[in-house]
Amino acid sequence: MRKLLTIACCGLSTLAAAQSIDEAKQLIYYDRLESAENILQKIRESGEEKDVLYWLSEVYFEKDSISKAKELLLQPSDAGMLNTPLNKVALGKLLLQEGKVDEAKGLFEEALKDSRHKDAEVVKAIMEAQVETRSGDPDYAINVFESVKKKSVDARFYTLIGDAYRKKGDGGEAAKAYMNALLEDDKFAEAAYKLGKIYLTQQNTEMFLKHFNKAIAADPNYAPAYYELYYYYYFRDVNKAKEYLDQYIAHTDPSEEHQLMQADLLFVSGKYDETINSVRSLIEEKTNAVKPRLLKMMAYSFDAKGDATQALQYIDQYFQKAPDSSIVAKDHDLKASLLAKMAQDSLAIDAWTKALQLDTVNKYRIGYMQNIASLYKKQNLRSNEAAWLGKIYQEKEDANNLDIYNWGLAHYAANEFQLADSVFSIYVNKYPEQVYGYYWRARSRAQVDSTMEQGLAYDDYRKVTEIAAADPQKNKSLLIQSYGYLGAFDANTKKDYPLALEWFEKILALDPDNQDAQKFSGILKKWVADGGPK
Repeated sequence: MRKLLTIACCGLSTLAAAQSIDEAKQLIYYDRLESAENILQKIRESGEEKDVLYWLSEVYFEKDSISKAKELLLQPSDAGMLNTPLNKVALGKLLLQEGKVDEAKGLFEEALKDSRHKDAEVVKAIMEAQVETRSGDPDYAINVFESVKKKSVDARFYTLIGDAYRKKGDGGEAAKAYMNALLEDDKFAEAAYKLGKIYLTQQNTEMFLKHFNKAIAADPNYAPAYYELYYYYYFRDVNKAKEYLDQYIAHTDPSEEHQLMQADLLFVSGKYDETINSVRSLIEEKTNAVKPRLLKMMAYSFDAKGDATQALQYIDQYFQKAPDSSIVAKDHDLKASLLAKMAQDSLAIDAWTKALQLDTVNKYRIGYMQNIASLYKKQNLRSNEAAWLGKIYQEKEDANNLDIYNWGLAHYAANEFQLADSVFSIYVNKYPEQVYGYYWRARSRAQVDSTMEQGLAYDDYRKVTEIAAADPQKNKSLLIQSYGYLGAFDANTKKDYPLALEWFEKILALDPDNQDAQKFSGILKKWVADGGPK
């Protein structure tokens, strides 16, 4: 009788463990990983359920804690536990994570053989390993599925098939598989969610919103769908975003990440003081382990409030603590803009240069380069400014006449007249009907040929007079300068005094009180009458 009682108790204990495993599996499905880990650790301590290693490793894989999974599977307290089919799959998945494809396949084949290809849980585990790891083979997952008896196929199987096709880049077959999963079980939220993810990659807003909402309607506890909806509305409607964030938090385990997300939402809502207070309390709680992200959030919040001094202090702390891999171009951009506000121009230029090295978005890259060029102009380093304006012209997809004009003008201001000539030649070739390309090329060439011996600027000044004459009052200044150059060249170099006189008389027609024109026209009239200077 005592023996029978012992057997009965053992049976009840095993049943309890199995129920706890099922509970942990459900928590993993709902993305409540901390709760799942707590349950599984207790089961592991009891030693009553050998497959606990598989499910605990799944928690670690989901949390990207590969080192923990490795420690769990390679140094188990009971090495014999690894002999179960599911635990062999767990070890195979770890090998896949490390790129050891053939060794992993050997363990998967062992697991299938040990379970005589009849354990649906083992097949699903192998399929999941193949579709979730970078080294996994989606075709292997599909082939394994083919060995499953059709009566055993459930919504989870169809979803895994969808995952396999999605990994292969076949969105059509993936969507078909997810729809089959929903036909099998219309309450299986994961399938609706993953169908939504396909439409999300296609930027089909109507459809991905429909399926994320369908996932929630099918199972209100399915947290990943709340997250996607929160993230979508985060950029569009902060009030709706807050509704979904509240739901996401309500259906996931408490974590510091929740507080960060709430602080993020306060920031995009323009509640900068509340953001600062919220983040400051988190920093105080984590005095010895402050996350760099918190420091960055403080920097952005103080910048939004217009407090460049505080913002710069926090962004400097962020750069000291954050790993290089987590620093993005916009972080350097923020630091640069703060340094510029504090008149630390050289450091700001360095920061924008680093932003430029990281960013691949053309419009942002152009913005950084324009900021750098502006700071060089402010420092009166016009040659450096010109060099950056040239880079802008080369990279800008919709460069226009103003871009060329500013580029050429910077070279001119730097006394780089030959380079200015080259830039304004680009202007003339692209915009031959506009006067400013000819005018500034003429001025550049006049500086190169300052003695007028070669007359390098002559033809361009002639072209200026032709175009500008269409509106003499608007272009009065350009015409007077052009007529003056042409008159001086014809008088001093060509010795064509009648023609030179005509140019100065054109100046007087526009500006009768122009003293230089009066003086030179008087001299030229005498030379014309006398047959030249005496």
